[in-house]
Amino acid sequence: MILDARLFVAGVFSILVVARVISLIVPSEFYFTFQSLFADRTPQNFVVALAGKMLAPFVSGFLFGWAIYRRTLSRRNGPKTFASRRRRLQLQWSPTIFLAGVFGAFLSAWPIIVYWDLLGNPEVAHLKLLFFGMYLIYMFAYGYMMLFGFLSALFVNEKLDRTAKETQLVSIPELSRVGILWLLSSGIASGAIKLMTK
Repeated sequence: MILDARLFVAGVFSILVVARVISLIVPSEFYFTFQSLFADRTPQNFVVALAGKMLAPFVSGFLFGWAIYRRTLSRRNGPKTFASRRRRLQLQWSPTIFLAGVFGAFLSAWPIIVYWDLLGNPEVAHLKLLFFGMYLIYMFAYGYMMLFGFLSALFVNEKLDRTAKETQLVSIPELSRVGILWLLSSGIASGAIKLMTK
């Protein structure tokens, strides 16, 4: 597996920009921040706020998937070319997009991780390691959501181009698997955070 460095950097930057734009549009009481996991500024509707937060990696992933498909994958060639593109998708683009999502989530909250003792809510200070564990799961959820957006863009483009089933890069089971992994990771972390902060 060789990561695409340009795609990684662009993906991380895109997540941070899109997240910032969304945070300016959505009212603060309905916007989830990673800092709210450690402080006393929890959103009014946790589910709606988390969905809004996950919009950033989804939109970023979708845009990159759309661009890559239009620039590289829409050119039709023989089965050899299809096999090499499929290999590149599995071994380079998908891991790169996933790691960009994980790293984007890390950068979204690194100050609170580093300055926990100064910025964290004193009432939950003793839960520091548990919160960091839950946050790690959220980072994976971010990565899965960005990958889901990326694969969704490829899937939609293939449907629009009416690609033959045997030469499709993304299938419904593959999309479902990534979506389920996102649901599991974000569900576990959200449920645990709710229990710990009651």
